[in-house]
Amino acid sequence: MHAPFDLVEVDAGRRLHVLVEGPENAPLVVFDHGAFGSYVDGWWVKEALKADHRVVLYGRAGMDWSDPAPEGTPLTPEFHIADLRRLLAALGARPPYVLVGHSMAGLRLHAFANLHPDELAGRVFVDAMNPKYLRKSGGMRPLNAFALLLRVGGTVAKMGLLRAVAPFTGDDIDLPRERRTEKRFLFRKPDHWIAARGEVTAIDPAAAYFNPAVTVNSPVSVFSREADGGENAGLVRSVSNQGGYGRLFGLDGETHTSLLNPAHAARIAREVRYMTRMMVPLPEDNSVDTCMGGQAEIGV
Repeated sequence: MHAPFDLVEVDAGRRLHVLVEGPENAPLVVFDHGAFGSYVDGWWVKEALKADHRVVLYGRAGMDWSDPAPEGTPLTPEFHIADLRRLLAALGARPPYVLVGHSMAGLRLHAFANLHPDELAGRVFVDAMNPKYLRKSGGMRPLNAFALLLRVGGTVAKMGLLRAVAPFTGDDIDLPRERRTEKRFLFRKPDHWIAARGEVTAIDPAAAYFNPAVTVNSPVSVFSREADGGENAGLVRSVSNQGGYGRLFGLDGETHTSLLNPAHAARIAREVRYMTRMMVPLPEDNSVDTCMGGQAEIGV
């Protein structure tokens, strides 16, 4: 299957798969998918925002239809953040950006805030991970188990044994037929499994870019399938207590992926719009209806 959208060069001879939709001068939003996800996981977020925001969905190195990272390169959050910034530069995008991250992408959202706080207009965590929980005793066990599962899956994919299973894999966000077909194709693609495992095994919860002492006060919204808000609930409280914008949505009864369905994507879009109204300067031609302002808010 050919790449459904553009392949954009980020290094000499190395490209990332990317879909960009929305007005050129609009505030920019980047969706970062989880460890074994793909660009299509952000489909409904893109649909909910594309009328007045420029939305980037992309595949990280080695995933989707993106070229792999240079040989021997650890697939750390720091590498992926640098790769994303190269991609955004190639697209002619200018900060500040809103980052929307699902699942393990939450780790990159934390790292991005520590490494490049001035480039953020806000962050939206969707059932996302927080590095402080990995630093706890036994905190890495789930990731290590997941890495083992990915290793087995990659071996099975190389043998071609997932071809019969792929058409029956679930889709609880009701993707359009073509996008669902792509996601099922990626499920049986060995490179996708290999890159995902590389990301998981490269996580170091003690890395400097996860330093919990760094204070980042840009707007934050958290969507969680746990009623108490999950791993990033404390981040919302911290930002709100400092007079910033923080909102939490504890959506008990949802699944890890159903939080990306059309209904919840509309709620995510509402949060993004609030962030860009507060944080993104008016463009010089005033063609986009944004404004400066500030408010502290928390809700469940």
